[in-house]
Amino acid sequence: MRIKKYTLKFIGGKDNKIYLRYFATIEKGVGKTYDKPIDAKLRKEDLLLLNSNNLGGIVQKECNRVKEQLVNDIEMFNAKNNTYPTPDELRTYNNAIYSVFDIEYHINQFYKSLKIKDSSKTTYAYTLRQFKKYFILNLLKYTVSEMISQTVINDFGKWLVTRRKAIDTIVKKDISKISVYNQQMILFKFLNYVAKEYNLSKIEDFLSRPQSGHKYHMSEEDVQRILDFKPQSLPQKEVLDIIRINRYVGLRIGEILTIDKRNVKINGECEIEFKEHKKERTRTVVIVDKPAVKIIKDHMVNSYNTKNPNLLFHFNDRSPFNKMLGVICKEVFKEEKVMIFKQTEYFNDYKEYFKWQAISSHAFRRFAIERNVAEFGIETARTLSGHSDYATIIKHYSDFLNANDLKKKLLKK
Repeated sequence: MRIKKYTLKFIGGKDNKIYLRYFATIEKGVGKTYDKPIDAKLRKEDLLLLNSNNLGGIVQKECNRVKEQLVNDIEMFNAKNNTYPTPDELRTYNNAIYSVFDIEYHINQFYKSLKIKDSSKTTYAYTLRQFKKYFILNLLKYTVSEMISQTVINDFGKWLVTRRKAIDTIVKKDISKISVYNQQMILFKFLNYVAKEYNLSKIEDFLSRPQSGHKYHMSEEDVQRILDFKPQSLPQKEVLDIIRINRYVGLRIGEILTIDKRNVKINGECEIEFKEHKKERTRTVVIVDKPAVKIIKDHMVNSYNTKNPNLLFHFNDRSPFNKMLGVICKEVFKEEKVMIFKQTEYFNDYKEYFKWQAISSHAFRRFAIERNVAEFGIETARTLSGHSDYATIIKHYSDFLNANDLKKKLLKK
């Protein structure tokens, strides 16, 4: 039954305690009440003055404050549910949102509700651990309703910067604006999850994504110098093999490392079907580069992964891959340096890095996508890379052509 109206009235209890009574008809001819206690006392004969708002003084002011707060809660419930609450619903709702925020419980429930890939869950878990530290230091007495605010999110971001600056004196590590933004966005989602659970109004999306620092864009020469490296071990050979395959495709390293031999078909060209991590569905990529197809044939025949012979490569995670890639790049580029624009909370300029520090598995994905955009267009590039969103590939990979690409286009080579 939809409840269309209700009444509120101050009543007296034992020892002259004051209660605010909520009355609503829950079904035809049946009414129920919820009595909200107020931290004040009053003689019963003064209740008439209190209800007519003629008592005055501190007691009248406190009772009016509680009444206004309860009316706001009732109207908020009605706005979300198109009905006023039953007294039992109001009691549960009121007790919950004005109780102390149970951070352990809410984090666990939010984490269970996430339907994202495991690596993203790790990121969420890290941010929520940071927020728990901030909560213990600053928000222990906050109620549920007080937590659902833009202020909490903004102050958490400021704390991340302040904390990073303090740690920076020890480990010399900065924090980027985009990192702060990403952690605030996770907190935004977490608090809105809690708001939904308690029928509270959600926080409006107010965060603005900052301009991130630039990434190092590899050249053809960089890639070739790395491929000219003479491998000294199986891990080094596999790093080079993966680069040779991916330089014309642009797969995520996580996708490459989970390629199953049973999903590979070779008939002149090579077709590989694999689970796309970000979208939890399968897709097929075609590889036509003959040296790359030859490498895949070799891995199909030989079991380089002793733990899981069905996997094409022996690396089970991106971390050891990137470590070995770093070893190779350090040997190839030695003391060569590059300038990269960095935008952090307290640094906004070009910064010098060793070239080997600027190259990771994603650098080759970026290189391949940029090549494919320049040579074959966005449609082909995004099909190979797995980007369903045009905006992403345009924003991050479809930049101005470099000088060599521009010459080729103009000369129609």
